[in-house]
Amino acid sequence: MEPMVITMAREYASGGSEIAQRVADILGIPLYNKELITIAAKKSGLTEEAIAASENQRSGSLIYSLYMMGNTMPLADQVYILQSNVIKEVAANGSCVILGRCGDYVLRDRPNVLRTFVYAPLNYRIENAKARPDAKDMPDRLWESTLAKHDRARASYYNYYTENRWGEAKNYDLCLNAQIGREACAQLIVQAAKAMEAANRG
Repeated sequence: MEPMVITMAREYASGGSEIAQRVADILGIPLYNKELITIAAKKSGLTEEAIAASENQRSGSLIYSLYMMGNTMPLADQVYILQSNVIKEVAANGSCVILGRCGDYVLRDRPNVLRTFVYAPLNYRIENAKARPDAKDMPDRLWESTLAKHDRARASYYNYYTENRWGEAKNYDLCLNAQIGREACAQLIVQAAKAMEAANRG
């Protein structure tokens, strides 16, 4: 049977990254987030900076322009294909948690994949964002637009590269409100993953 893979998409500052790490810790399996950038860079010869920039911006950045010279396919498209191949590779190598990067869609034809989405109320997310070490001192009304901007970027990336809509419940097996608690969310995801695995073994 294929190894169990858990993919997670999440609203910005919902606490999804921490929940994903907790799930990986409980199950004793690796979490792939920025590690996917490192692996993709090693395989392609592109720099990690160029790959990270391409994830956030499909055009207009200096790094993007430099890499575009002589390339027929836009850098962002090259990176998407490259990261998709890396995601398939790590999923084939063993059970893992994959954070973001359209993992649920990339592995859409693969059995034993639990697709999750984490969201949270705006006030909860604002408090999370404020608590970050690199947080800027801003009034709440500006935090609201900042979070919305990040969500739009994630939705734009996902909607551009997949046939699905980011955050739409029918595209996931499990959607969780992080306000119920990160530990509770992590435990629910673990239980769902084990139930799926048992059913597939069935």
